Amino acid sequence: MAVLPASAQPAGWRRHWTPLALLAAIAGAWGVFWEVAHELREDAGQPDQGFPFDRPLLDALHRHPTPALCRLAGWLSALNGPVWWGAYALMAAFVVGLLAWRHYRGLGFFVSAVGGTMGLNLLAKSLFERLRPAFYSEVCWEPAQTLPDVSFPSGHTMVSVAVASAAGILLWRSRGRWVAWGVGLMFALGVGWSRVYLAAHFPSDVLAGWFAAGAWVWSTYLVFSRYAGELKTWSREVLHLAQDPGAG
Repeated sequence: MAVLPASAQPAGWRRHWTPLALLAAIAGAWGVFWEVAHELREDAGQPDQGFPFDRPLLDALHRHPTPALCRLAGWLSALNGPVWWGAYALMAAFVVGLLAWRHYRGLGFFVSAVGGTMGLNLLAKSLFERLRPAFYSEVCWEPAQTLPDVSFPSGHTMVSVAVASAAGILLWRSRGRWVAWGVGLMFALGVGWSRVYLAAHFPSDVLAGWFAAGAWVWSTYLVFSRYAGELKTWSREVLHLAQDPGAG
């Protein structure tokens, strides 16, 4: 009788728990995104084209705007402003640094994570073509602007999550990893909040963007990391067990 490798026995689950937990989290994130997308397509005929929580959250944010929050939202949303120029500089620094250090695997991961997120956003927008919120004549005491592209999911949100997550992953072995993750988290959350505060997106656009970008970046990481090999080995061992239940 064949003997099942130890890694496929109960103790093997503990040995492979990190990639398996990561795989489960990625699957959950994709599941949330697709559930939101599915519900959106099902409700496309509704006047607001949104979820029950969309309009109340938008109204709550727009009921009592403040000059300080309006300025902050504008800074976080302006792609030609200092906040986003800082993000562009960070992306350029990572590309140049990874090239200089000949860290081609890291470079491939970073480009695939950020570039793939942008491509995923464009694809999703072309598939769903959700209109942007049009409930308010004024936003922050100025006439509401009609943006030219569609709403779902939020591109600002997805790119901010992709840049923050990819940078945090690459800096994980550095001393400043917690600072990087903290700043990145504040950036991604702040950008998502700003898009809703300025009525540029429904809250569900931002929610879907967070999960879609996170799922894409961590899926990309799984492909480029050593965990891909671990999962391949584990799947072979599980398949062996399924084919020979009496093994071990």
